[in-house]
Amino acid sequence: MPVTVDDVIKNLQPARTILLFGAGSSIPSNAPSVHDLQRHFERTFSVPANQYSLAEQTGIIEYRTNNRKALIQELRSQFRGVQPTGALLNLPFLKWKSIFTTNYDTLIEDSYKRRSLPYTAYSCNFDFGAERDPDAVQIFKLHGTIEKDVIDGSQSRIILTEGDYDQTSDYREHLWDRLRADMAGSQLIIIGHSLADPDIKAVVDRALSLNQKSGGSGRVTLFSYTRDDGRALLFESRGMSVCFGGIDDFFAGLTNLIVPPSASASPSGDPLDDRPGLRPTTVDVAHQQSTASPNVSAMFNGWPASYADIATGFTFRRNVAADIEAQFLNGGEKYIAVILGPAGAGKTTAARQLASNLLRNKVHCWEHKSEQPFLSESWRQVAHFLKSNGLTGCLLIDDAHLDLSDINDLTDYLASDKNYNLKLVLISSANQWHPRVKLPSLHKFAKEYHLNRVQSNEIDRLLDLAEQVKAIRDLVEQSFAGFSRPERRRRLMDRCQADMFVCLKNIFSSDSFDDIILREYATLNPTLQDVYKNVAAMEWAGVHVHRQLVIRLLGIGAMYVSNVVADLRDIIHEETVDERQGIYAWKGRHLVIMGIVAQQKYYSENSRFELFKRVVGSISPTYDIEIRTIRELCNVETGLATLTDKKEQNIILRMMISTAPRERVPRHRLIRNLITLGEYDQADTEIRLFEKDFRSVDGPTTRYRIDLAVARAVRSPGLMHEDRVVLLEKASEAAAAAAERFELNKAVLTAYCEVGLAVKRLDDRDDVFLAAIALLKKAEDETGDADISRRVARLEARMRNLGDSDSDAGPTEIEFED
Repeated sequence: MPVTVDDVIKNLQPARTILLFGAGSSIPSNAPSVHDLQRHFERTFSVPANQYSLAEQTGIIEYRTNNRKALIQELRSQFRGVQPTGALLNLPFLKWKSIFTTNYDTLIEDSYKRRSLPYTAYSCNFDFGAERDPDAVQIFKLHGTIEKDVIDGSQSRIILTEGDYDQTSDYREHLWDRLRADMAGSQLIIIGHSLADPDIKAVVDRALSLNQKSGGSGRVTLFSYTRDDGRALLFESRGMSVCFGGIDDFFAGLTNLIVPPSASASPSGDPLDDRPGLRPTTVDVAHQQSTASPNVSAMFNGWPASYADIATGFTFRRNVAADIEAQFLNGGEKYIAVILGPAGAGKTTAARQLASNLLRNKVHCWEHKSEQPFLSESWRQVAHFLKSNGLTGCLLIDDAHLDLSDINDLTDYLASDKNYNLKLVLISSANQWHPRVKLPSLHKFAKEYHLNRVQSNEIDRLLDLAEQVKAIRDLVEQSFAGFSRPERRRRLMDRCQADMFVCLKNIFSSDSFDDIILREYATLNPTLQDVYKNVAAMEWAGVHVHRQLVIRLLGIGAMYVSNVVADLRDIIHEETVDERQGIYAWKGRHLVIMGIVAQQKYYSENSRFELFKRVVGSISPTYDIEIRTIRELCNVETGLATLTDKKEQNIILRMMISTAPRERVPRHRLIRNLITLGEYDQADTEIRLFEKDFRSVDGPTTRYRIDLAVARAVRSPGLMHEDRVVLLEKASEAAAAAAERFELNKAVLTAYCEVGLAVKRLDDRDDVFLAAIALLKKAEDETGDADISRRVARLEARMRNLGDSDSDAGPTEIEFED
């Protein structure tokens, strides 16, 4: 029996509701119906409407006329001047889980624009990975969008003809996969169809199938704008609800749920109050310190020290925290601190100690959540608020190299604003930090701190902690029973010099840390072992592991996930990233611990290759967190770099590019690998496709274009010496032009120097090298980048060696640059 609008509204929760709009939802705004479009095409192109579907009719038109541009122009003419009206304007007032639409028009987007509320619309694979506001609703356009088509040079395609459907099948499958994930435990409401529509059966079939695959926990309700009790009975027999009504009826029933934006709010003094988009991406240190509970056992076993652990006195004071505190509180322009060190050195805990210390000095402190996008413009506005009100703030960014582009933007903003009220603490490792390009504004205002080992005076504090804090003494007493304090100190000193810190359990145990972790693994049942080793291997490789990815990859039923999390609670924690999207991150205790398990259980290169293939094959690019996974799998240490066979790397890189063509890093890696393998024509093709897709080339691609020119000149077989010299001359001209365009890009300037070295080897001329090294030194002076100084010294040493002989102890392969 059909349900009423009141029945639907009664238990509706917008944050757990997905909307799927059909053509009928746009008709009240005077958008054309499918029938209207077909009649127009019949009049214009003389292809009958009553014999064909819209896709068939337009396919015939495109084939007969061989003029897609005329077809799309006629389609667009029917949507000209269409504006949202009526109930559709209330759509943005409620926070929906997600919105799907089969409509070409932009009425939904226009409704959000009119209310000045954030949204992100997707109309093709190239849209995945675009920067978006975390608070923005996601609008998935199953048939593309009226304003973008290949006739305009766009990556997007209006999905109109049968051929369009064939060419966009991957894109639409990504959207259906997302709908399946969103439906778990949620409600899908289909609006804008008549039960007699020929297309509605396909939509309903897909929706019910997706609901079944998601565990059958979702509810499906179909709004029909024409009453048809007979067909309603057929749909209801398949397990869905039918409600007779249109979009206006639906939103009229939602009126009581709508809370219009407040015109004004009483000031609280919280700098984030006017930037709600930062709330889901940021940890408020003061709130965590005052409300969270300490957990000494978890910290002892490898979980990062929380702000509550630090406030309770469960950590020993690190020297670097005091040094940076003095830097920030003593004034001056150095408002950025960069903490560099290997995994397990205690960088994150030291930074959190710093934040806890700054809180006592009335400094607002926050920590950026690494799973979330970094919003540089919003933080600029926070810095403006701080400066305007005479306040100071501090922002911690762990794994800062992941967000370096946005951090560059922020430091550039703050430099132009002459604003030093927002202090930045950037945490990374030296090999991830130094090679990357940083703006002069970052170098000028930053001071680096290197944290490698526990220092001598820190050992004394560690010993005091173990002796004076009962909660910790109880955990370590047996290891030290009988030793005097000097003997305890001697053993701690030896252990801290020999091992990374990682956690107290490692430092105070006499066993090998690897053995401790592997014995713990052996106590788990086979199902939990399988989950643990896969999560460990993924996290170690750079994957941002979350619940939906694990379900897809391991085939765990959604109903069993909670049991798995509970059984692994001391090993893996689940954290909320985005409740509306259903994103819950899974994190191990410490990356070093996950690395021990990963390297033991995925020791063979073939097992890692198969794992990476499965992960990339399971990625849904509709989730921002999985786009970040694509980037991080390309890291230089633990991801694809662990595969020595570059052809295997290339297989996975091509899978990444097919899934998310907007992502630049896998394209950079593929070009680099092709040059190294000597596949110059393919590398050139990839560079040209990159330029076509992005309308230009960026710094890394420019650098690889120079490397390609040098490689062709030096390594191509069968060329005469004079031809190699000419090719190098062309390479040097291209490199000089690139250096002028990217005058502070150390990767491009280094490539120019490499051209100079090649010219010296082949033609015994040093003019190209001298011109290139002069530009690199100029960039060194302007940026203050210590990594450029190291490059200059290395390149000049190689040039001197060439002057003495033909030997050149240069790099054996091209450096990673992003």
